[in-house]
Amino acid sequence: MKTIMIVEDDENIQLSLKEILETKGYHVIQAYHYQDAVNKVCDDIHLIILDIQLPGGNGIALCRQIRGKYSMPILFLTCRNDEETIVEGLNAGGDDYVCKPFGIKELLARIEALIRRIPINEDIIYTADLKINTQSYQVYKQGKYIDLGLIPYYILVHLIQHQGIVVTRQQLLMMIEQLTGHELEDNTLSVHMKRLREKIGTYHGSYIETIRGVGYRWIQK
Repeated sequence: MKTIMIVEDDENIQLSLKEILETKGYHVIQAYHYQDAVNKVCDDIHLIILDIQLPGGNGIALCRQIRGKYSMPILFLTCRNDEETIVEGLNAGGDDYVCKPFGIKELLARIEALIRRIPINEDIIYTADLKINTQSYQVYKQGKYIDLGLIPYYILVHLIQHQGIVVTRQQLLMMIEQLTGHELEDNTLSVHMKRLREKIGTYHGSYIETIRGVGYRWIQK
């Protein structure tokens, strides 16, 4: 799942955009003023929708600050439609510019076009609000590192790789034995599953659905 940050002080626009983007399968982070955006921007964000007139600062200055560290696409969404401001925004590092009032279909098309430019890294898995680096065995939730432990990590990745499919407990036990070289008892699997659920928390409900008497299924809402 791709993450979009909306930097906009108008609460009605914020909530409307958030609802629309979430129905399209995006995870949304909201920021209402300059410093709020500075505090929340991180590597896990795939695209930023940025207003120019913000409490506490200017969106173009914020774009320059973000560009000093991050490379995700930035789309200006603003009522400032004069050529000078548009050119200044693009020169500051903006990738696209949409003026208010805007059409939802056009905005979504521009967002999708920008996200398609992002290079695909096969070593990184994004799902819901999680980011998994399969090379470093690291898991992040909303940009914050989670220390899972090796076996819960293996379970997490296996379930995600079989998203929507029921994985039996026996299949998980066999997978863990193949990867670690050690046989795991059924009760110990339950302990690791409990730890995994506690660590990753929830996202619009549980990530992992229990199929009683059978196994588990990863669900991304």
